[in-house]
Amino acid sequence: MMRTKRLAGIALALILMMTAFVSCGAKAESMSDSMDMAFDGRDSAAASEIMKPTSVGNVSSDVTADSIQVTESAEFASKIIKTVNMETETKDYDFAISELERLIGENGGFIESSSANGQSLYNSGVYRRTANYTIRIPADRLSGFLSASEQLLNVTYSKSSSQNVTTEYYDIQSRLEVLRSERDALDAMLDKAQTVEDMLDIRDRLYNVIEEIEAYETQLRLYDNLVSYSTVYMSVEEVVEYTKITEEEPTWGERLADAFKESWREFGEGFQDFTVWLLYAIPTLLVLAVIATAVIAIVLVVARRQKRIRDAKRAEWQAKHGKSAEQGGDTKQN
Repeated sequence: MMRTKRLAGIALALILMMTAFVSCGAKAESMSDSMDMAFDGRDSAAASEIMKPTSVGNVSSDVTADSIQVTESAEFASKIIKTVNMETETKDYDFAISELERLIGENGGFIESSSANGQSLYNSGVYRRTANYTIRIPADRLSGFLSASEQLLNVTYSKSSSQNVTTEYYDIQSRLEVLRSERDALDAMLDKAQTVEDMLDIRDRLYNVIEEIEAYETQLRLYDNLVSYSTVYMSVEEVVEYTKITEEEPTWGERLADAFKESWREFGEGFQDFTVWLLYAIPTLLVLAVIATAVIAIVLVVARRQKRIRDAKRAEWQAKHGKSAEQGGDTKQN
C-alpha cells in the first residue's frame, strides 16, 4: 500500500513537471516567433545601410556605430556590441595622454588596461614613446568620445565593427526560464521524495540544472557589460611630423620627391643623433683613451726590457762561443 502511494506521488510530480515544461516551451516558442517577426520587420534599406562601408575624412570605417539601425520594441531591445580600433599620433605626448584620460572620465568610461614604452624624442632623440589602451566607453557616448579624440589626436587608422547579439541574448533568456521552471519542479519533487535513492537522483539532476543556470546567467552578464560599454583599442605614438595620409596614389615624380626629402630628413636626424651620442660619450671615450695609453706604454716598456734581456743573452752567448772557437783554432795550429 505504501509503495503504491509512493509511486502515485512520483507520477503526480512528473506530470506537474511535464506540464511546466510544456508551458515554458510554448512561451519560449512564442518569444522566438515574436523576435523573428521583430527582425523580419526591418526594411531592406535599413539592412543595406548596416552593411554599407563608410569613410570620414582620412579615416576608413567598415561599419559605423550610427549606421546600425535595429527595430526596437517594448519587449525586445536590440543588443549591439560595438568595437573600435584606432591608431593615432601626437607631437605633444604628455599633454595628449593627460587630455585623453580626462576625456575618458568625462564620458563616463574607464581604462581597462594600458601599457607604455620608449623615451621622449626631445630628450633622447632615439626612442619614440608609445601608449596602448583598452578603453570602455558607455555605448550612448561613444560617438562623442571618438569625435573629441579625433580633435585631440592625429588619427592614422580607424575601424569600427558592430556585432548584433540580440537573437543569442533572448535565446539564453528563454533557456533560463525553462531551466528555472525545471529547478522549481525538482525542488518540489525533492521535498516529496520518500526514498534515499529517489532523493539522490533528483538532487543530482537539480545540481546539473543549477550549474547550467549559473553559466547562462554569467553569459548574460557578459553580454550586458559588452553592450552597455563599447570597447575602444587605441594606440598613441609620439612623432615629430604627422604621417601624411593621401587618398590618391602618388605619381612617380611625387614618390621621387618624397623619397629625396625623406632621405635628407633621415640623414639630418641621424647626424643629430650621432652628435648627441658623441657628446654623451666624450667622458667615456676620454677614460678609455687614458686607459689605452697606459696599457700601450706598459706594453712598450715590457717589450723594450725583454729586448734588452735578449740582446744581453745573445752577446754573452756570442762572447762565450767565440772564445771557445779561438782556443780550438790555436790547438789545431800547434
